[in-house]
Amino acid sequence: MMSLHFETHFSQLAMPKIAYPSSRSNYIKGGTSQTIRILFLTIFASALFVIIIGRLFQLQIVKYKDYSSAAKDQHFGAITLNAKRGEILVRDTHSGNLSKLATNTTLDLVYVDPFVIPEKKDKIEIAKKLAPLLYTDSDYKKCKEKPEECKYKIEKEPELESSVAVNTVWNIDNNKKTKTVNVKKTDEDFKTYKEVVDLAAADILRKISKEEVDFVVLTRDANTNLIASVVNENMSGVFADVKRFMVYADPTLISADKLKETSNKLANILGKSAKDIEKKLTRRKVRYVFLKNKIEPKISRAIKKMSLKGVVLLPEHWRFYPENSLAAHIVGFLNRDEIGQYGIEGYFNTELQGKKGTIYAEKDPLGRQITVGNSKIVNAVDGDTVILTIDRIIQKKAEEILKKAVEKYKADGGQVIIMNPFTGAIIAMVNYPIFDPNKYTNVYKLRSLKKDELVEKTVPIFKLNDKGKYVPVTKDDLFNDTVKKYIYENKFGAAVFKNRLVSEFYEPGSVFKPIIMSIALDAKEVEPQTTFIDDKPLKIDEFTIKNADGQYRGRSTMSDVLAYSMNTGMSFVAKKLGKKLMFQYLKDFGFGEYTNIKLEGETKGKVDYYKQWSKAQMLTTSYGQGIVVTPLQVITAWSALANGGKLMQPYIIDSIIKEKKVIKAEPQIVKRVISEETSSIITSMNINSVRRGVARPADVVGYLIAGKTGTSQVAGRSGKYETGEGSTITSFAGYAPALKPKFVMLVKMDRPRIGEHTWGSTTAAPIFKEITEFLLKYYNVQASS
Repeated sequence: MMSLHFETHFSQLAMPKIAYPSSRSNYIKGGTSQTIRILFLTIFASALFVIIIGRLFQLQIVKYKDYSSAAKDQHFGAITLNAKRGEILVRDTHSGNLSKLATNTTLDLVYVDPFVIPEKKDKIEIAKKLAPLLYTDSDYKKCKEKPEECKYKIEKEPELESSVAVNTVWNIDNNKKTKTVNVKKTDEDFKTYKEVVDLAAADILRKISKEEVDFVVLTRDANTNLIASVVNENMSGVFADVKRFMVYADPTLISADKLKETSNKLANILGKSAKDIEKKLTRRKVRYVFLKNKIEPKISRAIKKMSLKGVVLLPEHWRFYPENSLAAHIVGFLNRDEIGQYGIEGYFNTELQGKKGTIYAEKDPLGRQITVGNSKIVNAVDGDTVILTIDRIIQKKAEEILKKAVEKYKADGGQVIIMNPFTGAIIAMVNYPIFDPNKYTNVYKLRSLKKDELVEKTVPIFKLNDKGKYVPVTKDDLFNDTVKKYIYENKFGAAVFKNRLVSEFYEPGSVFKPIIMSIALDAKEVEPQTTFIDDKPLKIDEFTIKNADGQYRGRSTMSDVLAYSMNTGMSFVAKKLGKKLMFQYLKDFGFGEYTNIKLEGETKGKVDYYKQWSKAQMLTTSYGQGIVVTPLQVITAWSALANGGKLMQPYIIDSIIKEKKVIKAEPQIVKRVISEETSSIITSMNINSVRRGVARPADVVGYLIAGKTGTSQVAGRSGKYETGEGSTITSFAGYAPALKPKFVMLVKMDRPRIGEHTWGSTTAAPIFKEITEFLLKYYNVQASS
């Protein structure tokens, strides 16, 4: 290696010319002068040799690491290899078998390396052979269905005679109404499949015939100010696309003497490295021309069989959800940029995606690709696999029951969450409406609102504006029959992506009463048999606190307060506790704090500082109004009531498989919030509520069930509570078997509509009962009474 460099450098040296003086006195004659000349040249060559060797030593030994590092930077990456994304798995408790909620399917990507196809005729042959394989008859049929979404212009230009027949409008009898005639498209209005394949072949040929890279994206999120800055600089070869918020460049239009100047200007505007921008702007040969990905296996086999020079197939991993909508809110989905959204996919996106690999070609120190350089591959590193605590069988059954209930009670939606109270593991986490992560864009589909069709006031309604965009209707539009209206096919559009159990807070209503009662019991402020006089509504400041059923029962115990869900009785308890003590316990229970369950989008609700509470707020908080919490916080607190008083860390990740190592999650006790004695007492009171109180619709014959109903009003934008049908949230929280619980469950219904008897006992309690009956059988729990 060293001798090669020596010869190269030496051959490039110009030999010095020696000038001799004309004076005879200084002229040396004969052999003596010849000897001197040889000696002089020898000394000169030796000195030069030492200098070159020294320089080579510095280049190849002393500076080796620096130059080696620089050489590695002088590559142009053209094809990115996706890593195999980690899977998301669930287990069936009984069988122990793992099922895949999110996995990968392997399909090929095809690209062409024009460097190895120098002949034009070979490129033409490749284009002709690949076109019918990459643009299939199936693609053609899809284009005929939606020509506007087709890659190629498939519609023929209409003839002049026929063009006037389309969308002809005229007035009849001088009235103001218009009628439109639409001429249905026929096969003759479209190009033939062969004609479109020829377009595809021409497109492929154009791509693989291009010699230099002439399109480089510099940024895809340019705002108007940034775009204006780029335009004002008027840099040759740099362009701004206002419609796509993109800044891009054509390196072939940027001269070498302007390269650094342009890179520095762009670096200041874009806030990026000038060095990185200069690499992108450096002129280079086209390599690795991408043609298509997600190729069907039969097409891949056909391409392999042809053995076309320069045509390469690469296997790629694509996300697939085998169970479709099952546990979709837990799993989330991948967007078009292969970035995880919502749920596990969003929260663990970095861990799941692994590290991408690259195919690149070598470049010389000036940034030019070496035509004969070998391609190199940096292999991708696969992502981690996540195993959930969710039981697949329970999740599926709960989803079926909830879907049926939401439709029966005409609710906007509903949620169910089931937890192991002794570990904090989430057994099921259910939301409805649901979506399919394989087809997540379907949530944006709109349909026409039918004539006289009634929709709830919570459902968004749209119209088309003058620019052809869907916009919300105005109040006037609602009563205007001439305005065509649209709603989402699923009613709520992308709102269904949200996992309301962790991402949305609400006022919990009466399911909060056992939590406050347990605080009072633990603080020794009351006992189950403590009494108070319930004879009338309670007036506090400008508010009046009433019992929801309008009944007042005279002398009543604390057990009666829970059994009959008495707001006045809970106000009595709140006064016993006082603001400061109640606030401290609520914070201990985790309200107003993140649970850190490791799901995308968790919120923490809000608990105002006790010094900011009014007297009324202290009393209303005791029965679950005036405080905002998440369903996850509620079930975590209820688990402490059931398990002996320990607040458990809720978790949904059972284990993570990382580079063949299994990292197992272990249950964690956050803190003890109430004593075992208090837990036992509140459990007995909750059993009483189900056996003889308003929670009876949740009772299961032969088993002890502990639980409590809840009904809370929805706070409107004005700050006042909504009224009328569809203005409440109903719920039921409980656990079974009560003395040795296998699970704790919260059922929540959003705005059910079944008339004046819309309560937690009439909507949420029956759902709790049906799921509980299934779970007791599933866990093989024997009846005790």
